Amino acid sequence: MWTQRQLLDGIKNIGLPSGSAVIVHASIEAIGPIEGGPDTLVAAFREALGAAGTLLVPCFGRNAQDLLSGLFPKIPPADKSISPNDEPECDPTDSAILGSGTGSFADAVLRQPDVQVSDHPLFSFAALGAEAAAMTSHAPFHYPLGSEGPLARVHQRNGWILLVGVDHTANASLNLAEIWANVPYAHRSVRTAAAGGDKLTMQGNPECTAGFVKIEPLLRQSRILSRGPIGSAESRLMRQQQTVSMAVAMLEGSASALLCDDSTCRACNAARRMTADQVAEPI
Repeated sequence: MWTQRQLLDGIKNIGLPSGSAVIVHASIEAIGPIEGGPDTLVAAFREALGAAGTLLVPCFGRNAQDLLSGLFPKIPPADKSISPNDEPECDPTDSAILGSGTGSFADAVLRQPDVQVSDHPLFSFAALGAEAAAMTSHAPFHYPLGSEGPLARVHQRNGWILLVGVDHTANASLNLAEIWANVPYAHRSVRTAAAGGDKLTMQGNPECTAGFVKIEPLLRQSRILSRGPIGSAESRLMRQQQTVSMAVAMLEGSASALLCDDSTCRACNAARRMTADQVAEPI
């Protein structure tokens, strides 16, 4: 059973500096049994980052996870032939109040008394530490994974991405790269309930992330990536700015570079058609 000290050693050994801003995507199952459970991992990150550091985690709801899995059809907002009533709908009241949908580590962060949470019905983030409020305040409704959101605020601080027991399919910073590369499929929309129950159309809705693993060899070749164990979990640490720049370069070379190769994936097949047929307006 892993102790806080052992988890702390793993976090330090992989190279995360004290005082950093870091977005963490973590699988407790991959780490293995932890003495004290997920709260112990939160405590290890607090100790590793120190008083000046900031921990950010996605706490997307169950509906958001369905969207990321490409289970709902999407349309580009520029398609005037489809009325708003035909857009896919998502009800956040079904998911993200008490449970994050992105795992027990995110739920443990949400339970912390000093947690700050961005205000978004589908794609919210939770943060702890020195800049938690600055990371999460005034989060945009449209393009929640884009230029004005928490991911971009990590980027502004030259922060880090840490994948603990997960691969790049969980790496939300690559969604930021899709938006900054202005790929047409990054402009898709979804209908969701906002505060008060009003139905609104959110632009910048992400989809299938299975193709994100394609960036791994390039990150290794460029020595952007460092790897090591945290508990039993194979983990990857990288600077977010370098990772996003690499992904943007890939997408500028080919807008379909990070789409998956599953011929049955409706989301990526639709994205390829959009890439071929449409030119999106700049954000």
